[in-house]
Amino acid sequence: MRTTHHSVDFAYTPQELQALLRNAHAYDVEHAGCNDTRSATITIWSHRWTHPATREASATIGTFDGHWEPRRLYEIATDEGFGVEGLMQALGQVKGVGDAAVNRLFPNITRY
Repeated sequence: MRTTHHSVDFAYTPQELQALLRNAHAYDVEHAGCNDTRSATITIWSHRWTHPATREASATIGTFDGHWEPRRLYEIATDEGFGVEGLMQALGQVKGVGDAAVNRLFPNITRY
């Protein structure tokens, strides 16, 4: 699978980072969601892992990668067949989309 890396430079506060990761973790694949959160990386999956069949059919859409120091989101990686816009829409489905972290980092995100 081919991955396209998009360099970005979004600064955030510790509180914003915690809110973003907390919201992503609330919809983690281990909790029947579409996200997989590890350290300062959020991976977005195509399907919720609510059943072994959906887990098997699920593919990664892409990832958001950040640094703790300096506190920055530095890369958005999109997997083959997906674009930045689709990944941003997927992130918009994260619980708590009204949180300041998501709104400030991604002001043009499509909200559901």
